[in-house]
Amino acid sequence: MTEQFEIVALTDVDVAYVQPTPNEGEVIVRKSITAYKRLDNGKVQEGLFELAALAAPARAQLFRISLPSDTLVRVKVAKGEQGKLWMTELPAPAKDEEMEAMLAEQVAEKTVEDEHFGVFTFDRETCVYQCEIDWREKKITLEVEDMEETKPREVARALQQEAEKWELAARAQIKTVKPAASRMSLRTLSVDDQGAFTFWFAGKAGIACAAGSLEEGITDATVI
Repeated sequence: MTEQFEIVALTDVDVAYVQPTPNEGEVIVRKSITAYKRLDNGKVQEGLFELAALAAPARAQLFRISLPSDTLVRVKVAKGEQGKLWMTELPAPAKDEEMEAMLAEQVAEKTVEDEHFGVFTFDRETCVYQCEIDWREKKITLEVEDMEETKPREVARALQQEAEKWELAARAQIKTVKPAASRMSLRTLSVDDQGAFTFWFAGKAGIACAAGSLEEGITDATVI
């Protein structure tokens, strides 16, 4: 029989979700956690783990409600494969001084300052750093994945210096997919660690993006 033990778990920022199974009337509830503490020996494990439970659909909703984001829960589990901890009962709110300190650190705002753009704030839901930047007499959001990488910000500065040229090229590419979408408002510029960038537009016509690189220009567009 698989060993069962009680833990206090620190839930992540994402939302618990329900996954179908091949068995009719049974689903899997899944919720990521960033750490847990075994109550039998006091040992804390940090890393990528997941609470999971097999349940009927109605009971699955009770599990979801009992697993809010960024909180501590107490629950009995059995260890499974690939970091899964199978819940054998509904979780309950928990208090633990050591884990509460970890929770405070988890939810604390993380910021990094850039000499050119200013302060970037880490968005935990999207796992990117964001900063409001000047763009053609307005503000848009700049998103980069890793502040230790300098290339994304170098690319963003180059785009900003020729903002009109790049925005018009992005709109022209989107126009080939859906003309009305090319008139929407530019909201976000995202640049990955390799320097590839995407312009994001939004408006009544939906959401559109135009992607490319400094070397190749705007190469692709999608309208959602």
